[in-house]
Amino acid sequence: MQKIVSGTSTERAVRTLSLMLLIDAFTVAYLWDGYVGYARQNGQELVRLLGLPADVAPSINSRLTAIEAQRFTQAAKTGDELSSITSVLGQPSLEQAGDAYFLGPGGWLKVQLKGGRIASAAWTSGPKTESDQLWQRWIGYALAVGGLIVALRLALVLATRLTVSDDGLLRGKQLIPFDAITAVRADPAGRSGCVEIEYSLDGRLQRIGLDRYVYKRLPEIVAAICEQKGFPNPWPPAKTTVGRA
Repeated sequence: MQKIVSGTSTERAVRTLSLMLLIDAFTVAYLWDGYVGYARQNGQELVRLLGLPADVAPSINSRLTAIEAQRFTQAAKTGDELSSITSVLGQPSLEQAGDAYFLGPGGWLKVQLKGGRIASAAWTSGPKTESDQLWQRWIGYALAVGGLIVALRLALVLATRLTVSDDGLLRGKQLIPFDAITAVRADPAGRSGCVEIEYSLDGRLQRIGLDRYVYKRLPEIVAAICEQKGFPNPWPPAKTTVGRA
């Protein structure tokens, strides 16, 4: 007989691929906001509050956290030179009206100056706090794990094979010789696009259900088995295929 090899259906492959791409897109979006997007939004808010042009893009010091800023506010003394801060944080992200602003991912440190020396220093959390950004990153990590699981699922879906040849029916690594097949019938549960194959191996009567949603060339394979065994062909139970993930 002519050997027939079937992979999975196009619908099943496309659905799994679409799910993977959707999860991957959300993963990128959450991680982007957690590491870049939210920090930039805070920078835009500072620019707005200072009345600067919207196209101004202040630099963001990734090392400047609320805890680090608190340390500076406690250590800064009235009359100290600004260099006591710039030596650690670098140059201010913005300067306006004699004040210096050091922008971190979660907010900014405002240093008021008088005569070029520190008068006061205070930290302000941005609209997108460090906690908000941390949550975005954790959600992104969780989605990345989910995306990896679906990617592995996609690999298994694409590796799906059902083969009929002179040796019998091969599903994965399980070979069912023709001599062992005792019946081919429509799905007892009435599911469209499905058939049930009954066979006897090692003295045990067993049954497997095959679904056209899983195996693209299932009608051809069922027809070949029925022709080989002289069984009536139950295919197709219906023209409509019910998709199952």
